[in-house]
Amino acid sequence: MRKILTIVLFVMILLSFIGFSYGRNYYTYNTIGASDNKYSIGVGVWSAELAGDTFAPSTTFTTDLESDLGFGNTKALITFDFSYRFSNLNGAGVSFFSGSHKAVRTLTRNLTLPGDPSDVVVNSGTTVFTDINYSAFDLYYRRYFATETNYNFYGLLGIRFNNLSADFSTSTAPLASTEFNVATAYLGIGGDFKLSENINAFYQAQGLSLSFSGEKINFIEYKLGLEYKFTQNWGLNIGYRYNNTKGEDDFSRSLKVKYQGLTFGISGRF
Repeated sequence: MRKILTIVLFVMILLSFIGFSYGRNYYTYNTIGASDNKYSIGVGVWSAELAGDTFAPSTTFTTDLESDLGFGNTKALITFDFSYRFSNLNGAGVSFFSGSHKAVRTLTRNLTLPGDPSDVVVNSGTTVFTDINYSAFDLYYRRYFATETNYNFYGLLGIRFNNLSADFSTSTAPLASTEFNVATAYLGIGGDFKLSENINAFYQAQGLSLSFSGEKINFIEYKLGLEYKFTQNWGLNIGYRYNNTKGEDDFSRSLKVKYQGLTFGISGRF
């Protein structure tokens, strides 16, 4: 029910933005560089390093994912983006990323791990296996404020469906687990600059997230990079992406993850 209400609210806001945009003659804006391509697709790999922490409210205990549990490792996350530009200044799309990080560490101190229904104390000397999974699916509306010959600038209004979880275990038995399955509204900005006939620089930042349930997820994210067009419709890109996401439940149990690293991908416009 909460997810349905979230989606309904988002659609109402989205329709309001679109109605406002169409209520004005967008051809009077800067549309010199408006592209004839309506569809854009991108597929890539995010070589993301994981850091962060967890919080167990029963003992106000914070566990560091790197120093306590052995993270700091880099894994490949799959990324995907598809958008449709239905007028010179308005577009909508979907994006997705997903990945899993695992770590093994013999504890050097006693830890209290967040769990459901209660936190779990784990003694020093125990070998702990940790599995952290995070996937995010976005629906977004994109509004272009400037589309000049050499650059574009836009704003974003979106909703992200987050699935963030951590499972802790020994080699023989589970210890604790925590999961956040939350829809989050967000705002963002972005743009690109034409550096040469075949090379563009791009950037995007988003956050100011708002959850609509007892559980909540807050995040801030940005990415930037370069794209090389090897044909009229296809290009290769390389960049850097950073994401800081924190999930927290009604009892103040929390899991914060930081993903950062290089991105590599291919993009097409039609």
